[in-house]
Amino acid sequence: MQKFASRSIVLILTCFAANAVCQDRNPPIYSEIIPTSSGLHYDPATDTHESFEAPNGKTVDILVKGPVGSGVYTRAIKPGESADAYFPAVVAEAVAAKAHHLVVPKGVYTFHGPKLCTDMKSPSCTLPTSCNAITYWNCQPDWTIGQYPQGQVMTPDSVSDLDIDLSGSELDFSAPVIGIWILEAQRLRLRNFIVDWPSLPIASLGTIVRDPDNPGHNALVLDQKYPVQDRYQGGTVQIQAVDIWDDSTAANDAPGIFDPRSDNDLESYFIFGNAPQPTYIGKTSAGAHTFSCKSCNFQNSPSDSSCSFFSGCANFDLFSPGTRVIVRHYTYNGFAFLVNWSNDIDFENVKLRTGPGIGFSVSNNGGYRGFRIANSEIKRGPGRIISTASDAIDISMKADFIVEGNDIGYQGDDSLAIYPTTSPIASVEEGGKGGESAINVTGICDPDPMDSPITGDELAFFDQNFVYKATARVVSSTGSDCGTLSLKLDRAIAGLNASDNLLDLTQQSSARYMVHDNVMHECRCHGVLVDASYGSIDHNMFFRNSAGGVQLDGGSGQGPGATNLTVSDNVVSEPGQWAQYHGAISLIAPTADGNIVASPMFEKIRMANNSIEHTPGPALIVTSARDFSFEQNRIRGSNQVDSAPIDYGTLSTLDSILVYQSSDGSICENHTSSATTGPIGIDPTDVDVLVLSSVGTSFGGCTPSPVRR
Repeated sequence: MQKFASRSIVLILTCFAANAVCQDRNPPIYSEIIPTSSGLHYDPATDTHESFEAPNGKTVDILVKGPVGSGVYTRAIKPGESADAYFPAVVAEAVAAKAHHLVVPKGVYTFHGPKLCTDMKSPSCTLPTSCNAITYWNCQPDWTIGQYPQGQVMTPDSVSDLDIDLSGSELDFSAPVIGIWILEAQRLRLRNFIVDWPSLPIASLGTIVRDPDNPGHNALVLDQKYPVQDRYQGGTVQIQAVDIWDDSTAANDAPGIFDPRSDNDLESYFIFGNAPQPTYIGKTSAGAHTFSCKSCNFQNSPSDSSCSFFSGCANFDLFSPGTRVIVRHYTYNGFAFLVNWSNDIDFENVKLRTGPGIGFSVSNNGGYRGFRIANSEIKRGPGRIISTASDAIDISMKADFIVEGNDIGYQGDDSLAIYPTTSPIASVEEGGKGGESAINVTGICDPDPMDSPITGDELAFFDQNFVYKATARVVSSTGSDCGTLSLKLDRAIAGLNASDNLLDLTQQSSARYMVHDNVMHECRCHGVLVDASYGSIDHNMFFRNSAGGVQLDGGSGQGPGATNLTVSDNVVSEPGQWAQYHGAISLIAPTADGNIVASPMFEKIRMANNSIEHTPGPALIVTSARDFSFEQNRIRGSNQVDSAPIDYGTLSTLDSILVYQSSDGSICENHTSSATTGPIGIDPTDVDVLVLSSVGTSFGGCTPSPVRR
């Protein structure tokens, strides 16, 4: 084992070049087939454009086009007109008037929402087509902008070039369904408004107690201030997720925050594996609002005595009696905003106070591009417990997006998740006479043909652990998007089989993005969870997130891994217990059997000028990487928890930086301080990983950080 503590080490660096680390040794990587620009014209009068230099030296241009045109339309809501009717009508009126600026007068607009089926014991309420709190996607959204197309469409055509200024209005939704659905739109901007679900019981606080109705097990008592009835659930509130809560004076943020230990190891979800709901008992010796677990599972199955909530074994026994907890009654039950099949959607100065599921979801956008959210807030309102019940922002299958200047906090899952959409291979056919081959995949049955691979697309293929195999082009496609597609490829791929996966690099890669000048904090979450190419994450502040600052995702169950990504000039402070074993910034790629991928997953990654402070474990863990650098960062007070460390090969999580199963990288002139901060660990599995001294340097030996333009 090689261990490098804080001491001067003299190395001859032969591989540094401008914004690259040893990259000349290796061939271009598969994702570099993705264009670094949309090629569209930039109009400074209407559009938003940013650029940066990627680790491979290429300039990446990000363009979000804005509404074009003049003319203003406005009208007030009429007496007796509901908000549900007013908003679709006023958009239609603006379009009919050929106005490109719609002004909604300031007000508080309360939506009634769709009528949900609430008798969950009724057969009619549990049909696959029923509109209820579980199958929310069968319900009409509160406000739909655009039209669901009658056939397949490759260019959005229902709403174009419209700037909607809501003048500081508040939109209050009621039902746990989609709030605002944007579809088949282009060059659409929404700005200056608040969204809330003020009366929906999304979360409560409570205490774990001994179960008076089921001795030997635990129960839950909700605080009396919170309702135990939910009209959309047809009776008692659901117990969907339970996490540790910190409402001590140390939290210094009333009414408290997610405890730093809130992660999969110390929480319980009742939404997986048909887990039975706890039984509401009411008033008992334990408290007024008692939920007994006499109906819960305490092992996975009669033949498996272990207990995993992913397998339907959910209960309260992993918490100690007296533990304060947050109970989410909704988790993934609807989006505040859903964007589908749209180009260039822009949100500015939006305040999202809460929501029953994900805040902003941008998905099913194969072949489409352009999304921006700026100068907005996704955080709880005064006196609230949480903001969104799950992720704040999810972006997939989208190119050209910007997340800038936002305040995101207090939500139940990640602040920002960026990922491509991969697909399994149904079967592989024999190769043809010309050396080509064919595969069968399940089509995506929706109006966008580009959500499935089409002729001309470049497909990257990966094994079950998402280790790259090869790239091939689709030369023909037959079959149905609502069934099976047979794709003929321009070449045969050795060893391709039905356990492998594909990524459409042409239509669905999620690339060209910038995440900068945001604050992401105090959530059960990562700050940014990313698995995408050609990005820059810079000048953000991450603090008191239970799962760390930035995680690059890859490997089995995750995806192909981020490439050509710069993480620079960020501050990561006080991450939660998850970071003890995964790092405040982590690049970890697991295999299907729980080991670490030995092949490169994360390639051409540059991390520079970040400050990482007060972490329970390492500042950085790097596995399965090639062509990477970690330079001129400041690490202060890492490794603050020295109990029960785990190993990565010969390395321990008592190190401040761990590099394992990686190659062609540099750990260059980082400044470390405080007594707890551990040494730098380089494992024998690593190849050509160079290390320069940390303490007392003038930061003179590393390549400069790229400048955002």
